[in-house]
Amino acid sequence: MAAAEGLAGCSRKPEPCVITGVTVVQGDGSSRLEALGLDRDELRFMALRAFGRTAGFQVPAGEPPRGARRCRGGVSILDARLSAKGTTLAEVLLRLEVTPGEDADAISDTVRSAEAVEPGEAVLAAFRRAIEGGAARAASGLALALTEAQKPDVLVIQDLESGNPRLRDLAVRVLADRKNPVAVPALLARLQDPDPDVADRAVGALAQIGDPRAVGPIIELSRRREGPFVAQMVRIVGDIGGAEAEAYLETMLAGHPDPAVASAAREALRDARRRNPDGRGKGAER
Repeated sequence: MAAAEGLAGCSRKPEPCVITGVTVVQGDGSSRLEALGLDRDELRFMALRAFGRTAGFQVPAGEPPRGARRCRGGVSILDARLSAKGTTLAEVLLRLEVTPGEDADAISDTVRSAEAVEPGEAVLAAFRRAIEGGAARAASGLALALTEAQKPDVLVIQDLESGNPRLRDLAVRVLADRKNPVAVPALLARLQDPDPDVADRAVGALAQIGDPRAVGPIIELSRRREGPFVAQMVRIVGDIGGAEAEAYLETMLAGHPDPAVASAAREALRDARRRNPDGRGKGAER
């Protein structure tokens, strides 16, 4: 009975985020749109409408009900331009964010959206459609992120196997923040994720957790990569530390053809030995 009650609690519908207002943040693309006639109040209204049409958010007409989960939104246009790719496109890079409570950190989603300028149509009309489409997608992404953040670890780990790469990416982010070593085996499996962004995110999550079980698989992954990414993984392996990590760093320092990788290995090895002066031999630093 207790197990059944626990499962029932895990499947409870998350409390909606009640948007109490939206702040318009000045972005690089805002001034161009303002010159075309889109003012800040209209942009604020478009963001509010996107939140209001997305499951997981509510935009009350008046004062939010007592005890509601109050959230604050934000919107900015990072870029706005016309491009000609066979047809003229109105393109925007839009960032939508939500702060789920007074003491919470804001989460954001940035999307690129484009709409064709129809013959005889005002350019601003196409930009409006692009903003509305981008805001809708961003609000949907934020709702998914908030839902994921409220799940227990066991369900977030299950989401690492989702067929939706966006959900897998969000699950990796949540587990990275929680730093629970229980998630390490599932995160190691994501190093082979078909979506390279998810795989890269998993490397960062394993770095944040700092579990020595990640050293060998990250080393193996580094052998299939090159350039700056290898240097980054060298630093991650050094931060995790241990005998296997130091042996790898010594190899990279002694024989890797990329000077940036060798330099990263030198710094990582030095830092590792400062943290553990009684560890491996001291004669390998060059």
